[in-house]
Amino acid sequence: MGRRPKPLNPNDPLHAFAIELIGLRDAAGPAGRIKATCDQVGVTRTTYYAWLAGKQLPGRDVLELTVRAWGGDPAYWLACRRKAETALAEAALQRLQQARMRQAVQDARAYEVSRRALPPQAGQSSEPSIPSSGDRARRRRVDEARRALSLLGFDAERSNERSALVLLALLELGPEAEWQEAERPILRTVQIMQWLRDAYGKDYKPNTRETIRRFTLHQFVEAGLVVQNPDQPDRPVNSPKWCFQVSQRAHALLCSHGTSEFVHRAQAYRQ
Repeated sequence: MGRRPKPLNPNDPLHAFAIELIGLRDAAGPAGRIKATCDQVGVTRTTYYAWLAGKQLPGRDVLELTVRAWGGDPAYWLACRRKAETALAEAALQRLQQARMRQAVQDARAYEVSRRALPPQAGQSSEPSIPSSGDRARRRRVDEARRALSLLGFDAERSNERSALVLLALLELGPEAEWQEAERPILRTVQIMQWLRDAYGKDYKPNTRETIRRFTLHQFVEAGLVVQNPDQPDRPVNSPKWCFQVSQRAHALLCSHGTSEFVHRAQAYRQ
């Protein structure tokens, strides 16, 4: 004994179309039987059942053939199909908007939580630490940069302290400056390291230059956060003048950090 078909919901556009199609099929009598329809129209039993179970819309061409075989009006049914297709698209858009709103709320809550307590990051013991002798402004600014990178879609490894510091250097954003004051200097790796030494007391050794370039700057470039050699795009790869700059779009977004709009703008930036 076969399984009973699941009841159809007339409020669902796909189900409503199937309900009406079933009525046409039943009125067709023998012409609407599965074997006769599949043979004449050229569809499989699986496809036939999917239509009548409200799982998919028939294609336009095959719908026209089926309706003719069942004695229906093709023009009417093509119009019904367009109506169902439009309703399905609108419902999908509404679900997407609701999902984005839920995600925005979750991001905002996570952002507020992280502002109060940022988890300690792993794997930092081998790097020099920011001087902690009462310098809360430096630590707070680094934490803000890490949260910003996280909201922009960077994972834990790419939003670590090193990445946050490099971002701050590329913005020339000191501990006491406002995010709205961020700049867009063009800097070489060695200049980034020098700026961090002066502004944040972070003394990266010369042999870490390649680590900063490979594991932070190149990650920023791949994500579109930073551009390479904006002053000379065809610069040779081995040139000592190889440089980096925050993209205009990312700069405009980061200047809004700390405002009520930042979380929503960060979400839009990621799409």
